[in-house]
Amino acid sequence: MYVEQRQYTMHPGKLPAWLKLYEEIGGPCSARHVGPLIGMFTVEVGPLNRVVFLRGFDDIDDRARGLAAREADPEWTRFRAESAKTGALAAQENVLLKTTAFSPIRKAGQPFERKLGGTGMVVDHRTYDFHPGQANAWINAYEKLGLPVQQRLLGQLLLFGVTECGGPINQVVFMWAYESLGDRDRRRAAMAADPAWGEFMQTVGRLGALKRQTVMVLQPVAFSPIR
Repeated sequence: MYVEQRQYTMHPGKLPAWLKLYEEIGGPCSARHVGPLIGMFTVEVGPLNRVVFLRGFDDIDDRARGLAAREADPEWTRFRAESAKTGALAAQENVLLKTTAFSPIRKAGQPFERKLGGTGMVVDHRTYDFHPGQANAWINAYEKLGLPVQQRLLGQLLLFGVTECGGPINQVVFMWAYESLGDRDRRRAAMAADPAWGEFMQTVGRLGALKRQTVMVLQPVAFSPIR
């Protein structure tokens, strides 16, 4: 399965107006032609005035057909015109990810099942860059040693994907959901103290695979399917 991850950065103060237009016009139009949204989030900690959203494709050619149909839809033309009037957009980027076998999201249109307690949610969004040729060894160690510890101690894994195109290769993107930042901190402290996590860290440390780690904390928008 492919997941398209888009990140749009807005000029300060412009994000709410753009989100309202997307909720009312752009989002419904996209859903008709390009498929249902997986999740949409704003950045709480990290590059501010940014929205991150995900859409899935079981057949990547469906994306091209859907985009062409959307371009021909008058509602999309209206959305683009109204969006331009806001002057919100400062930068856009998108990447295509391929989900791994252990990613909870495996199929386009798969309904989200919340497994967290409470009603709040923050999302720990991580991008890890690896030295060439080292990503697979790290992913294998993570699946066998690291993931079982995190599934036992952390929140809810939402997505794990490998960058296919549109960004640096030798890169993975993964997302964990928590009830709150405090919940995240408590759970990650328990993980750090767990001997099995220490074993995983020693194993991947010997690989010398990691080149860079980037973390953002996201919050779902009101109309996000993941929330």
